[in-house]
Amino acid sequence: MSPCEKHGMASERPVAFEGIDTGRMFLACAQPEGSNCGFVKWVDHQWPPTMQTALLKLWAMVEDAKSTRVNDNLESSFTIHHLTEEKNKLEANYDKLVQDSAITYQQEVRKELIDDMKAQMATEMAKKDAETQKLTQKYELLVNLTRAQATVIQNLKLNKMKEKQVLTEARMNLELKNAELTKCQEKLTQEKLELKLQVADLLKGKEKHIKRSGS
Repeated sequence: MSPCEKHGMASERPVAFEGIDTGRMFLACAQPEGSNCGFVKWVDHQWPPTMQTALLKLWAMVEDAKSTRVNDNLESSFTIHHLTEEKNKLEANYDKLVQDSAITYQQEVRKELIDDMKAQMATEMAKKDAETQKLTQKYELLVNLTRAQATVIQNLKLNKMKEKQVLTEARMNLELKNAELTKCQEKLTQEKLELKLQVADLLKGKEKHIKRSGS
């Protein structure tokens, strides 16, 4: 193995991998980049022209494949970029849809709650109306009973007043009659006294007459 001419060290034996020299072995400086002296010496002979032409075609095909791959990668990049934008738009639309759906759901839930509250309030109002109607009927019944009782009491009072008036008039009549009877009794008593006096006078006159007749 030929050493590196500048460094006097053993050379590497890499294999070429480009152009018409693809596959040929050569010697090269083993120092790293920066210290490498650029020593190169071919070990294999140059390929025949047909081989070189074939290698050129192969490398042309490789370059075309690379170019196609690059174009495909660019198209893929554009497609990926477009799909990413579409994805972002879809995610934004999805987030907005979720937000709108959440708002709509909240509104629907709120509407259902309000409807339930309205239904409960309507039921309670119906119960209250029924109770109020019953109480009103009871109140009207009590009012009618009170009025009837008041009418009965008033009639009783009127009847009592009439009876009292009749009794008062009867009492007054009795008192008048009693007074008349008292007067009549006094008159009769007076007349009786007068009769007694007359009888006494008659008896006295009779006795006098008898005495006169006897003498």
